[in-house]
Amino acid sequence: MPGLTLPGRYLLHDGYAHRNRPSHRPAHHPGDCRIMNTFLVVGAGPSGLGSAVALARCTSARVVLIDRLPVLGGETGWDDPHIRQLAKQAAQAKVELHLGSIATRWQEKSLLLVSPLGVTWLPGNHLFYAGGRRPATTADLGITGQRPAGILPATVVEHLLTNRVILWKRPLIIGNDTWAAPLAAELRHTGSTVLGLGDVDWADERFPAGHIEVLGTRRVEGVRVHSADDVTSITCDGIVLAAHARPNRTIDGALFDDAEDVTFIQPLTVGGAPDRAAAATAAVKRWIQSQGETV
Repeated sequence: MPGLTLPGRYLLHDGYAHRNRPSHRPAHHPGDCRIMNTFLVVGAGPSGLGSAVALARCTSARVVLIDRLPVLGGETGWDDPHIRQLAKQAAQAKVELHLGSIATRWQEKSLLLVSPLGVTWLPGNHLFYAGGRRPATTADLGITGQRPAGILPATVVEHLLTNRVILWKRPLIIGNDTWAAPLAAELRHTGSTVLGLGDVDWADERFPAGHIEVLGTRRVEGVRVHSADDVTSITCDGIVLAAHARPNRTIDGALFDDAEDVTFIQPLTVGGAPDRAAAATAAVKRWIQSQGETV
């Protein structure tokens, strides 16, 4: 019998053949009787789609893409041409989709999903988290004073403007990260007067930068900016936080860089969908190379 030796009355596996038998290699598809790795990707924006396509193309693993929204694209939007192209590539690479599911916990190589259909645990060998970026919060920025309504992160303001929800006449944009200039243009297009702090070229009115104190009880009424030389009072009816991009992480067990069996795909310095997808693809390929032949 090939691959077997016969000492006395018993058939024993040949050592090399046994170690390299099919069940010890990753499977190419679920039905070929071999162990198959499953890679989970959370976030179906450009970074998540780029990660999923790269994993499906470069490994023999099953790849599952998960997002809380019922459509692909994340904040970029499902109708973006680059998202449509990535979605087509994902379909061709046989990436499985779990849309409309919120990932809440990563524990012992299983991901807890909550959806309208119920609560389930999805097993996986490795989690790739592509949850995007968020602006620094008021706490991150050391902003003091009142906590009235009308203080919103840039990502929320983007969503509101996309849906034609206009809440401000004199919004103050705090920060100058990649969200600031496009949002200023959109706000100006709605008839708002855009305020900014420091040397920014997208604001209609500019004021000195410094420590910010929020004024207002139920809604934002203005801010005081404390600089080294003076205190400047600014009247505004909303505050947009658009400073210092931070990784947006919401899954218990996958919050910190050293989380076990987790790779974070969250480029902070690139803006457009093509750049984010390309950065994700490069990060996944580096991870694959670091794993040798185990994937």
